[in-house]
Parts: sequence; C-alpha cells; structure tokens
Amino acid sequence: MTSPPPAPTQPLAVVGRFPPPLDGQAIATERLADLLAAPEGGRFAVSRHDVGAPDVRFGALSERLGLGRVLHFLGLPRALRQSLREHPQAPVLWPSISPSALGHARDLLTVVPAFGRRPVVGVVHRGDFDRLFRSPATAATGRALVRRLRAIVFLSESLADRCAPYVPDAKRWVVPNTIDAVATATPGEVAEARERRRRRAGVRVLFLSNMIPSKGYGDVLAALAVLRERGVDAHGTFVGRWPSSAEEAAFRQRVAELGLVDRVDVAGGVSDRSRLRALLLDADVFALPTAYPVEAQPLTVIEALAAGTPVVVTRQGGLPEMITDGVEGQFVPPRAPEAVAEAVEALTAPGRWAPASTAARARFERAFSPEAVGARWQGALARL
Repeated sequence: MTSPPPAPTQPLAVVGRFPPPLDGQAIATERLADLLAAPEGGRFAVSRHDVGAPDVRFGALSERLGLGRVLHFLGLPRALRQSLREHPQAPVLWPSISPSALGHARDLLTVVPAFGRRPVVGVVHRGDFDRLFRSPATAATGRALVRRLRAIVFLSESLADRCAPYVPDAKRWVVPNTIDAVATATPGEVAEARERRRRRAGVRVLFLSNMIPSKGYGDVLAALAVLRERGVDAHGTFVGRWPSSAEEAAFRQRVAELGLVDRVDVAGGVSDRSRLRALLLDADVFALPTAYPVEAQPLTVIEALAAGTPVVVTRQGGLPEMITDGVEGQFVPPRAPEAVAEAVEALTAPGRWAPASTAARARFERAFSPEAVGARWQGALARL
C-alpha cells in the first residue's frame, strides 16, 4: 500500500524581529518560522524578513540620539517591499505588531505599507495589546489596523478575551508559544535529572529572565534569605542580562548584605541555549514572580516545564493558563518573598516534588510541545 503524496508546500512570509539580539520576541519569531517550515514537518515554504534594527554604531553622540535606528526605519518600507516582492504569492505572518503609541506609528509608517494587499495575520507577544484600542491616540488607527488584518493571534485565551470588544471573534485566534529543539530537554534527560535530584541534598532555585526589577529577581533573592532562616539548604542561580553594570553591582552588594554569597551564583546573560537547558534540568524549582506590566507567555516557563522543573510564578499576563496551581507549580502574589519561599519549600517537600515534575513535563507535551503547537498553527493558517 503506497502512502499518499505529501501536501503541496505553500509560500509564507514571516515578517518580524529575528535574532540577534537574543530576546524573547526574537527567539519566538525564529522558532515560529522554523516550526512552519517544510523541513521540520510544516507545510510552508517560509521566507524570513527581518525588520529589527541592527546594532549600528556611528559614535557616541549619534548612538545617544538613536541615529542608527532612525536610518534603519527610514529605509525599512522600501527594503521590506523589495524583499516581499521576491515572494509575490506569500501571505504574511507578522509577529512584531506593537500596541505602544510609538511602535504603532512605526508599524503604520514602515511595515504595513509594504504588505500591499496580501492577507496578513498579526501575532501578539505582549500582554497589554488592548491598550492600543483604549488609548485616544491610537484607538481609531488600531481599529483600522484590525480591519486590515485577516486575523490576530494571541498566546492565551485570557489575552484574547481582553481584546474581545475590539477584535471580532472570527479574527481572534489563540496559539501558544513553543520552544526550539536546543532548549527542549529530551525524556531521557528529564529522567536522568530526576534521578540526580533525588540523590542530592539541598534545594536549587533558578531565576532566568532579563534582569529587570519587575521580573521579580529581588523577591527570589529575599526568598532565599527567608529559606536560610528556616534552616532550608537553598541555593539560587540568577541568569539574565543586566541593564547596566551599576544594577548588577547593586545586586551583588545586596547578596553580600544578606550573607548569601556562598548560596547565590550570578551568571549574567547566557546565549548558549544548550547551557540554559542544562541549568533548567539542574534546578529543583524555577521561580519567576513577575510583576512585569506587559508579561504575556514567558518562554522560560515553557522551557522549565519541558525540563520537568516545577515553577513558582504570579498570575501576571497569560501565566494563569500555563499551569494549574498546586500541580505543575504554584502561584504567588507579586512582590511577596515570603510566599515565594513557602512555595519553594512546599514544592520540594518529600512526596511533592516528583509528581509536580511529572505534571510539568506532561503539561509541556500536551500544550506547548512543537508537535502540539505546530498542529494548531497548521489548522489556523489553513483558514487563509
């Protein structure tokens, strides 16, 4: 019996920010393009069109004035139009649509004109997209943009529901993020990590994010001090890029003041995705007690679930749909170090950690694996 012929490969243009720099949105855009491309099991001939500003240096003064970014965006409409012209039949997937007034103006002036009459699907990677319609400065043009787009993809139902008054039901699609193969722990790696965790003493807590105060790194540090006072042998690793050397120095000073120098590792930014996977596999708990105002669906939480690492998070953005409280992890209030400490202690209690780890990996495979997310994308884009 012969197998049916493969489905024809369709053209698809992905327009957004690709790495470098290595940040959440750029990683998600690249992962989406890879996921839909034919070699990985998708059915699309994907072309990539990078609209991110390059790291251009013209000297100290012009750098402060943002001259490199200005020149980039002035030339973007023509460059993008020429790039898309090479793929005349391709609909557009646009994962860099912005809700901010400045970003929205940039989109309307530089990106949208290059689309012509192609069908375009926008993808929202921020948790505050509804402000585009609530702000008097952008409400009218925001609604006009919705009329222009074939659909807008949100990362969770709750984020989509916020825009229900402004985006028709038929245009609100929901497809979550997924992660790349390098960041995804294999079942064998997860099993080996569970055995290592079972045999060792102490608790290892990982914080992984850009080192922005609202992401909650200070709360995790304070929670480690609470755990030490309770007699818990807890160690913390903090991974992420610092906005400035002064902020990193202040954090290290705080570590010293709390007497945690021997219990805290400040790793800085890590771009090696395989090393990040290893850090997640080595952690007993991943903690991200974020109060970040535009939080949507952090890739780091998906990476932790893939590693079978229970998580401690807040109910910010789309996080309430990523775990079930008390199953794959626990929710805590923002800016509550005591609650973070209690959650870490509860998740690592005898008889509690192993079921939470198993549930975390199962949640990843069911909701966020490339297979699960790829199937949802294929179904969504079939509507085009």
